Amino acid sequence: MDAPQSPTISWRKNLFFIWCSQILSMAGYSSAMPFMAIYIRDQWGITNEHELGAWMSAFFFFGLLSFCVFMPLWGILADRYGRKRMLLRACYVDALLFPCFLLAPNPFWLIVTRFVISIFTGTVSAAQTLIVTTTPVEHHGFALGTLSSSLWSGNLLGFAAGGLIIHYFGFTVAFFGCGFMYLLAGILAHLFVQENFTPPTREQRKKAGSVWSAMVPGTGMIFLLILISAVARRFDDPYVALMVEKVHGPLNTAFHTGWVNALAAVGGVFSGMAIGRLCDRFSSQRVAIPALLLSAGSMFLEAVSMTLPMYGAARFLNYLVAGGLEPVFYSMLSKVSPENRRGTIFGMASSLRMTGILLGSAASGFLIYSSGVRNIYMTGALLFLLAVPCFWLTVRRLKKAPAVNDGH
Repeated sequence: MDAPQSPTISWRKNLFFIWCSQILSMAGYSSAMPFMAIYIRDQWGITNEHELGAWMSAFFFFGLLSFCVFMPLWGILADRYGRKRMLLRACYVDALLFPCFLLAPNPFWLIVTRFVISIFTGTVSAAQTLIVTTTPVEHHGFALGTLSSSLWSGNLLGFAAGGLIIHYFGFTVAFFGCGFMYLLAGILAHLFVQENFTPPTREQRKKAGSVWSAMVPGTGMIFLLILISAVARRFDDPYVALMVEKVHGPLNTAFHTGWVNALAAVGGVFSGMAIGRLCDRFSSQRVAIPALLLSAGSMFLEAVSMTLPMYGAARFLNYLVAGGLEPVFYSMLSKVSPENRRGTIFGMASSLRMTGILLGSAASGFLIYSSGVRNIYMTGALLFLLAVPCFWLTVRRLKKAPAVNDGH
C-alpha cells in the first residue's frame, strides 16, 4: 500500500528535516558512547583488557536488553497515536537522561543507568517508521538510504567531536553535550516535520486484526535476516578502542579511536545513499550479496591489521559496503508491510535488530575474555558469510508473496 499523501505535506521536506534531526541525535550519541571503555578505565582504574571487556559487554548487553523489550511497545503506540510523537519522545527523554551517566558511583550503577535510558530511546526506529509512512513506496529505498546516511554523518561528527572533547575537556562536557544535541534534534523535528496521522478507532483496530495476520509470507525471513546481519555488523563496536590500543598502544587512545570511527562513518555516509538508490533500481539480491561478501573480506582485514592506518582503512572499507545493508532489508520490509501496521512491524524489526546486537554483545564479551580482541573481528567476518545463504532463502520466500515489489 502506498503511503497516504497530503497536499500540505512534502515527503522530500520531511525527509530533509528528519535527516537533519538524526544527524544531531546520532552526533550526540556518538560523542560519548564509543568512548565508554575509556571512561570506565579512567574513572575506576580498570586497566586489565579482559576485565574491562567484560564490563563493556555488560554495559552494552543490558542497554540493548531494555531496548529490545520496550521497542515493540513504542511501535504499537506509534500506530495508535502517531509516529512523530514517538520520535519526539525519544529525542526529548534522551536529552534529559544521558547526562545522568555522570551520577553513577561505580560500573554497576553505570550499567543500571544505561538500562533505564534504553527503555525510552529509539530515534532511529521512530524516524524509519515516520519516513516510510510519509514517502511513496517507489522511493522507500532512496529515503531509507538517505536516512542511513544521516546516521553515519551524525556518527562522523560525533566520533570526531567526542574524541576532541574528551581529550581536551573530559567526559562531563561530553555527556552534557550529548544531551544538548538530542534536545536540538527534538526541537528541529517538532517544528518542521509534519505528519498527517488520524488515530484508528477501536472498530478499525479490531477489523485490522492482529499484526501476525497482516504479515505476508517472507516477512519472518526478513526478520531473521535483520537479526543475523545485526549480529555481524555490530559485533565489534564496543571494542574499537581496545583494538586501537592493540595495534598502536595506549597513548592518546580517545583521539585515535575518534578518527578511526570518523573515517568509518565517512564510508557509511556514501554507502547509505548509494545503496539506497540502487535498491529502487535493481533487485535486492544484486545489491546485497556483493555487499555481504565484501563486508566479510574487509572485517577479516581488520582482524589481521598490524598498524593503525591499516586498521582505519579496513574499517572504512567495511562501513562503505556494510553501511548500506540496512536500507536494503528495511526497504524489503516496507514493501510487504501494510501502512497501518508499519509502526508495529518496524518496531518489531528494530527489537530483533537490537536482539542481534545484544546476542553479539554477549558472545563477543565471552570471546574477548577467552581469546582476545582480534578474534572478535574474525567471528564478525564469518557471520557476514553466514548471511549470504540466509539472504538467498529470504529472496526465494518473498517471491511467493504477491505484495512484494522487489526490483525491476
